[in-house]
Amino acid sequence: AMATSRLMAAMLLAMSLEPCRSALLSSHLFSNHKGGCGKTTILFHTCAEYARRHKDDQVLVIDTTLRGDLSELLLGGDKGASGKQAVKALAHLRSTTKLFHQAAAIHAAEGVTYGTPSSTIRAALGKILAKEGKDADGDDSLLDIDKTVVKVHDFNSCIPENVFLCLGGSGPQTSFPQQQRQAIADTIRKYLDKSSTSWRLICDTDGDQGFSDYTKIAHALCDKCIIPLKTNLNDFSNRCIPMMEELYLARQSGEVRSCVQLFIWNEIDVHKNSPSSVSGLLTPTKAAQGIIGMLNGLVAEVAMTYPDLFYNAPPADRSDIDDFAGASTMCMRTFGVTGLAAAEHGIPFCSMKEGKLEGGRLAYEIQGDTLKQLTNNIAELADRLDDPAWGKS
Repeated sequence: AMATSRLMAAMLLAMSLEPCRSALLSSHLFSNHKGGCGKTTILFHTCAEYARRHKDDQVLVIDTTLRGDLSELLLGGDKGASGKQAVKALAHLRSTTKLFHQAAAIHAAEGVTYGTPSSTIRAALGKILAKEGKDADGDDSLLDIDKTVVKVHDFNSCIPENVFLCLGGSGPQTSFPQQQRQAIADTIRKYLDKSSTSWRLICDTDGDQGFSDYTKIAHALCDKCIIPLKTNLNDFSNRCIPMMEELYLARQSGEVRSCVQLFIWNEIDVHKNSPSSVSGLLTPTKAAQGIIGMLNGLVAEVAMTYPDLFYNAPPADRSDIDDFAGASTMCMRTFGVTGLAAAEHGIPFCSMKEGKLEGGRLAYEIQGDTLKQLTNNIAELADRLDDPAWGKS
């Protein structure tokens, strides 16, 4: 008995000496001024794989888009319009708009924006909060995430049980002034940081030619930005560069916190399934490799121009460009028919099985080799989300 007591005491002491880690372990958003770049589809597969790899943490997906396409995919996909029906039924009960309004109201109650509440207001607030076991200081625990999210597995058993969704597609979006946008992001982050649950945050955003207010809140919420883009030099010049300039200015003003972690060159035509100079998993066609090489060089130029904008250190000179590109870009193969099946049935690649998939508009034959290649590509991205910064001590 004494030995057991000593062992327990030693364990408790060791636990007390462990460094206290933030409950918000990671935060990423997928963003681009170019619509139709595959942002939402990639995020759908990635958040499921990421949750599968972090089973002890809760993955919070915030859909800040007007249409709510990601919400529909997660809640059942296109089959029988099940995803759309679920969004329609839930959007006014568990929505991003509701979360943002709740965070804004809590921030106002805290008196941060409008000064310290008067004694009368504090007394009245105290009576309301006493019923919920809280104090009158407007504690961050007022933000009840459970009342603004859904457990996705309850609607779609193909999604891991630790994925929670704050829905998009709930109707017209509210316009928030800059100070309020920052207050909303700060309040949500404070709640997640102080939560007894470990959280990993992933946000989807709209592909507009400028940041919407909801997209700006997502950039203020998240530390790292993932930018998917098809291999088109014009789209990079006309959409991605203006986006990065807008992001840089917003970072300089203190309005947002996100920096560019990774470019995903999407819908790559694969020549063979072996490593190449532009990917550790696949070899694109010769033409695609040439364009990817040019795009990687352009990303490096932007990083050297705006070094504060990137998660990874900018290349010191041209000899570092390949290493920088290896840390800051990756290739994503074309999803093809398997991707269509995944979208129709709301099944991420990590949960999909080889063989026949029926019950929707079409009957699909899921090829095992193709599914494995797609799963590995998404797994590579899920791993890359946790990469340490390249070139920074």
